[in-house]
Amino acid sequence: MLVWALVGALLIVLVVVVVLGARRDDETLERLHIALRTAGDDGVPPRTTRDAFDRFENVLHSDDSDLDMRRFDAAFQHMSTGAVLTDADGQEVMRNRAAEPYASGRHGDALVEGVMKARLQDALRGHSTDEELRLHGPPERFLVVVGSPIVDKGELIGAVVLVDDVSEQKRLDSVRRDFVANVSHELRTPVGALSLLAETLEGEEDPEVIANFLARIQDESRRLARMIDDLLDLSKVEEGLANPSEEVDITSVVLEATDAVRAAVEHKNIDLKLELSGVPHITGDYAQLVSAVTNLLSNAVKYTPEGGEITARVAGHGNEIAIAVADSGIGIPKKDINRVFERFYRVDRGRHASTGGTGLGLSIVRHVAVNHGGRVELASEEGVGSTFSIILPSGDTLDGLGIDGEHLETSATSGSELDE
Repeated sequence: MLVWALVGALLIVLVVVVVLGARRDDETLERLHIALRTAGDDGVPPRTTRDAFDRFENVLHSDDSDLDMRRFDAAFQHMSTGAVLTDADGQEVMRNRAAEPYASGRHGDALVEGVMKARLQDALRGHSTDEELRLHGPPERFLVVVGSPIVDKGELIGAVVLVDDVSEQKRLDSVRRDFVANVSHELRTPVGALSLLAETLEGEEDPEVIANFLARIQDESRRLARMIDDLLDLSKVEEGLANPSEEVDITSVVLEATDAVRAAVEHKNIDLKLELSGVPHITGDYAQLVSAVTNLLSNAVKYTPEGGEITARVAGHGNEIAIAVADSGIGIPKKDINRVFERFYRVDRGRHASTGGTGLGLSIVRHVAVNHGGRVELASEEGVGSTFSIILPSGDTLDGLGIDGEHLETSATSGSELDE
């Protein structure tokens, strides 16, 4: 972030050289061009900075000075990074729109303005400085403030301060750290169990004990394999749609997902009902939708007692279509309803060993819904059962959904990232 803030400062040097009346020359332009185009680890400046530079470059060969100034000003004003320019005496020359709120702001914004002035004073003394601010909000914000002197031919002609909001980057960094920590914790359990079982088997001669331990080793191995598969599936759906324009037959999606859980359904003697009449086609990714519905059905089977009932139905209303899976299982406490789609979140961490869950299935469901421009909904009552629904956009009009669920936030930067 600091690198790009300094890159932005290079751009503003171009503005200041013109605004403060310094002489343009091709050699200076070429140095700035090289510095900007090669800045950063990958050598590619961010879109907003690159576009602004292109505007500057396009007008440097124009003979219309008034038009030049208007274009420079427009490019400066449209920068997403806040920027303030002063002359050599510290008098403010320009302030772009992104920096305006700090001048008249209160509380956190007033604090930012104070730091900006301090960085400008350092810059006028010839020092480049930076500072990171944390504003507790709500919402919590992280800002990087960079001050730089502006020198032309060895003479200080002004100063610039840049303010970049890095809150989203901080959030994503936190997401990655927490995800790695969660994965490490979840993998440690089966790996530790395998190690302990293997040590216990060493030197064991009782055939019955050996058979029992080998069965447990197989169980832990399957659990580990399921977790790895779910992590791979989650990684794929987080990348978006592999086949975004594929015409998908929702009936085929549900039938394929049903086949995947058929053995588990029969083993627990569960009555599985399908309500699929008048189901439309939609545009999307067939494989992802099958994965999502399979996860819903698998989840229903895990938490529905023997002899229970599961219903998979598809219905629509207006421009939406719902794929719903209702069960007569143990239900979910109200306090947990808004969290069950988080990665690795479990209502009861003590019961996942018996159900064999990895804690990733519902997170995959949410991401698939988001990838298709939809959302997830959940209605549940403890001791009665749950209804999980994937709501997707559709151009067809069908009968009412018949679903009274609680809407859950499914934007690309929330939901499953709440465990972040």
